[in-house]
Amino acid sequence: MLPFQKDDKRKFQCFICGVMFSEYDKFKTHIIDEHEEGREYVLCPLMRCRAPVRDVRLHFSVKHPSEKLPKKGQMRAIIWKDVNPKTGKMKTRKPKFKQGWYDSSKMNKSFYYRSKWEETVFECLDTYNEVLTFESEPFAIPYYWDGDTHNYNPDLIVTFFDGRRELWEIKPANQTDIPQNRAKWTAAKEACEARGWKFMVMTEIGIEKLKKIVESQGR
Repeated sequence: MLPFQKDDKRKFQCFICGVMFSEYDKFKTHIIDEHEEGREYVLCPLMRCRAPVRDVRLHFSVKHPSEKLPKKGQMRAIIWKDVNPKTGKMKTRKPKFKQGWYDSSKMNKSFYYRSKWEETVFECLDTYNEVLTFESEPFAIPYYWDGDTHNYNPDLIVTFFDGRRELWEIKPANQTDIPQNRAKWTAAKEACEARGWKFMVMTEIGIEKLKKIVESQGR
């Protein structure tokens, strides 16, 4: 393709991390292989497709317009929260997809966020006086899960003015007990220990503490 020539080929964007793909099959495989249990998607019920989607009805209208929708099964992505102690049933909520680009004045670049929490962390790091630099999904860490080796991309690497480096994963507390997440984080801790870094899982509690630290600067 010549410089500045328009590329009219359709692109497929991962709705979890924002990575772009020119081939649909690679887009589908990426989501299933790289994003763990508990993410906000369901699989297309057609066995010849099995694509990860957020809304089955919308997916059918675009990819399978001649097919009939199944009468049973999950039609939209759902986030599992916790068990109701009174009924023993799982409480759920419909997903609210907050995603976009955050323009960092400190780093002079834009970062893609997949949740309100990620956006909040970017905002805090941008104004946190002790932070020298931060980078989103800096590298891949191999980990072993379900009989195979996969790659895990931590959310952030944060460098402080005093020389400390910390690798952060931003994750809601209700996903911290997922076995695949634990496998990823064990590999990340080992990688950090070998380099003298610290690995942290930033849940809602940690993000609120970070907000208070940043807000108290200069008082």
